[in-house]
Amino acid sequence: MRFKLIIWIFIMASSLTFGLAKASARTNSVEFPAGLPWVNVTEPLTMQQLKGKVVLLDFWTYGCVNCIHVIPDLHKLEQKYGNKLAVISVHSPKFDNEKQLSTLTSIVRRYGMQHAVVNDVDFQLWRSYAVRAWPTFVLIGPDGKYVGQTSGEGRYDVLDQAIEQLLAEFQGEPNLQPLPIKLLDPLNTILAAPGSLTVDQRYIAISDTLHNQIVLLDHQGKLVKRLGSGVAELKDGHSDSSAFSSPQGLVLTDKVLYVADTGNHAIRRIDLATFQVTTIAGNGQLAQGRLVPGSAPTEVSLRSPWDLVLDKTTLYIAMAGSHQIWTLDLQSSQLKAFAGTGQEALLDGKRNDAAFNQPSGLALAGNKLWVADAEASAVRQIDLGSGKVETLVGQGLFEFGLKDGGFKRALLQHNKDVVSLDKNTLAVADTYNHKIRLLDLDEEQVMTLSLGTELNEPGGLAVFNDELYIADTNNNRILRWDLKKQKLSEVQVPASAKADTKPK
Repeated sequence: MRFKLIIWIFIMASSLTFGLAKASARTNSVEFPAGLPWVNVTEPLTMQQLKGKVVLLDFWTYGCVNCIHVIPDLHKLEQKYGNKLAVISVHSPKFDNEKQLSTLTSIVRRYGMQHAVVNDVDFQLWRSYAVRAWPTFVLIGPDGKYVGQTSGEGRYDVLDQAIEQLLAEFQGEPNLQPLPIKLLDPLNTILAAPGSLTVDQRYIAISDTLHNQIVLLDHQGKLVKRLGSGVAELKDGHSDSSAFSSPQGLVLTDKVLYVADTGNHAIRRIDLATFQVTTIAGNGQLAQGRLVPGSAPTEVSLRSPWDLVLDKTTLYIAMAGSHQIWTLDLQSSQLKAFAGTGQEALLDGKRNDAAFNQPSGLALAGNKLWVADAEASAVRQIDLGSGKVETLVGQGLFEFGLKDGGFKRALLQHNKDVVSLDKNTLAVADTYNHKIRLLDLDEEQVMTLSLGTELNEPGGLAVFNDELYIADTNNNRILRWDLKKQKLSEVQVPASAKADTKPK
């Protein structure tokens, strides 16, 4: 039976104070249970080993976009306090797939986590500290006493002040002994965790997500261009002098390639004649709370734009971090919310009243917009004429699995993308089930596509000329499924496309 708590929620923002317990009221911290798997360290850590340091426990689950948003704050705290602070991310997995150490290891590498990570699969530490939400931060003083916790994004200042206070209170000698950190080796592959792709008659464009670059191939397998310096930053310019950060969704037109530059919270435009990269929305900062449009798209702080589709001059944006769909009018440069209140929920109805759950993939055909609503393991449909939002498959945040059959009973698991194969069929990247699923819109049936190979968290899909292209993310490859011949092949990315991973 799937383990559940009474209250499981993702918190985007919380109260503005930490409220440390008085020294006389503090309780002993909890020892890390024996046998838990650790990542980024040469040996399991103990509370005795951490005495003399402030300990910050970050309770997270790796598919949670809010948890992803706090990673830069953790890095910033680590840099400020050095060996006086021990940051430990306690992975308390929501989805069955997230329990696997192999997939967690891939994610730790993908997110560039610099500190110890422990996989608390059975929620032992979660229960010991009475945690109720992702992300939650637990602070332990240098004397080994539990002093308090806080939840949500945007907590840097609160945590910074609390750490300062604990270090000032501590009367003993600080423990400056470095922890036995051993970071994962970088991937030595041509593609590194490719998250998304798009295809037209000229190009196969790939988001080489972990390399922070865009790879452009022709259909003969020749490298046309690798765009981006590889350094994770927001920088416009020509070709490799520009920079991206964890790019995801892509849209190709005759003259332009649009990029959902997820880690930069920006939308980028690549001129295919000059390979000049410009930012057309987002200021590079993560918006705190709900998004509010500014006077110009590039003045607005966005929240993890994950995918894009284009309808004439309207660019639809899956804004995963605010649980909404936004639009950018490419003629008027008007950026605005299109669907979703910003609440994280599975609510249908009029588009302005509906709610989504970390939308991560979009598909468009006719007057229908389909949404891969990842955290609810759902596929949603928006009628662009009536503005009605409807759930096709999916039952809620904690109802997931691998089950074929009718729409009302079928189950997915954190599906990240969707494409339209024809007027009656959708293909879904059922990411955490490592499968491709087909949705028959007429018969309202879900079936699993048998590819004859093992996928590992497929994240992106594209269709061109009766072929389904698959970004097989954790296998660092692109596959191509011939829909008529039912035959699978791998897109051979030339060695000349290998990224330069030397420090820049």
